[in-house]
Amino acid sequence: MLIAVVNQKGGAGKTTLAVHLAVHLFDQGLRVAFVDNDPQASATKWLSSVEPGIPLHSTHDSRELVELLQTLNDSHDVVIADAAPRLNDQTHVLMYFAQRVLIPVKPSVLDLQATVETKAAVDRVASARTADHAEPIAVRLILNMVRSVGQQDKIMSQAMKSLNLPLARQTVGLRDAYIKAVHRDTTVTRMKGDAGAVAAARELVQLFTEVIPHELYRNQPVAA
Repeated sequence: MLIAVVNQKGGAGKTTLAVHLAVHLFDQGLRVAFVDNDPQASATKWLSSVEPGIPLHSTHDSRELVELLQTLNDSHDVVIADAAPRLNDQTHVLMYFAQRVLIPVKPSVLDLQATVETKAAVDRVASARTADHAEPIAVRLILNMVRSVGQQDKIMSQAMKSLNLPLARQTVGLRDAYIKAVHRDTTVTRMKGDAGAVAAARELVQLFTEVIPHELYRNQPVAA
């Protein structure tokens, strides 16, 4: 299964979400591979320190990317892809082959407006999959870096009206724990004894449980 984390606007939290998802699934006992399609390679630098057991791959050639995804899908339970912060050919390839497309977006009007371009790209990919008789594209919009419940409710309403994308019920709060995790070469789900990290981890686990197919966990040992 390929799960692509995309948004053409930088600063939406793609890399943080992708790295945490990869480590979470790895800690559940799944065979996880990671494709870093962001030229900044932030995920590669972070994840290589957090979990050497997750193989890292990167290519910026569309044909090579197609071959890479096919190879990784055959040898792993799940492949997590961190797309580039722009809509290019590789982003369209990732969305076309993905079983899940996650779109993190910051809760602001400007960020929601910028995500309209991502929605248009999703629609083009969905049309291509339909023409090829492939399964419908499964997308979830995720509100990220939310400051308050009031802000969350207002933006959720705007998001549903302007983007017409399925919206995850669970949001991700703006927390200092994520900055600490980067500095400590870890993830919030692995930080024990830190109240902020525990709260952040609880949100992420609830989110992942919501947006990731339950069959992915079937017959997999759960880490203690």
